[in-house]
Amino acid sequence: MSRKGLLLQLDTVEYGKAWKLQKTLLDARVSGKIEDCLVLLQHPPTFTYGRRYKEANLIFNRELYESNGFAVYKTDRGGLATYHSPGQVVGYPIVRMHTYTKDYYQYLRMLEEVMIRTLSDFGIKAERKEGYTGVWVNEVKIGFIGVRLALGYTMHGFSLNVNNDLSPFKYIIPCGIQGVKITSIREILNTNIDIKEVYNKLANHYSEVFQVQMITMENRDLIKDMEFYETIHEDSYTRFINS
Repeated sequence: MSRKGLLLQLDTVEYGKAWKLQKTLLDARVSGKIEDCLVLLQHPPTFTYGRRYKEANLIFNRELYESNGFAVYKTDRGGLATYHSPGQVVGYPIVRMHTYTKDYYQYLRMLEEVMIRTLSDFGIKAERKEGYTGVWVNEVKIGFIGVRLALGYTMHGFSLNVNNDLSPFKYIIPCGIQGVKITSIREILNTNIDIKEVYNKLANHYSEVFQVQMITMENRDLIKDMEFYETIHEDSYTRFINS
């Protein structure tokens, strides 16, 4: 593979800090300081919603969520309401999209393919659902996508339910789809899954689908030099590498 990309694998990062990290990476990518990159991480319990959000998609109000320990963010991504929490793996590709495809919808299909291949490694047959974005198993949603495309570069990305608590999804209308059911790898297989293994499989399939050689960013000094180290939990990288 002639193309190279950076892979940054973190543990659990507060959503606002991760968003700031994305913006820092995007600025560095647009200015040519770094290659395209993929960030894999998890978030503490957080509801997010995109540009097309309508109040009805959050069943309760922000104050109630926050008083029960949920963060709430309105973002600049596409899509409607979703939920993040530990045990759900989130992927943020910061890439120049036209390097891989000139079609925005094909880019979404490529992200879906990464999740579909990853689930297949666990013996789970996942598929797309006509008219919707994301990944499904027997009409139940397991993978989510919400992307921002600006000046030809992408932010935000995908999330895959692995071991996460699914019950908070009932507090929203996920992706604006009335009556949608949500599942996870753990629920399907009835066992906990090694999150680090999921990170590795997602990274490998991302490399295959996007035809890019991933270079893992393991040097903390490099992270500091790029001036985004302080935007993440100080020990998030170390906790993931040592887990």
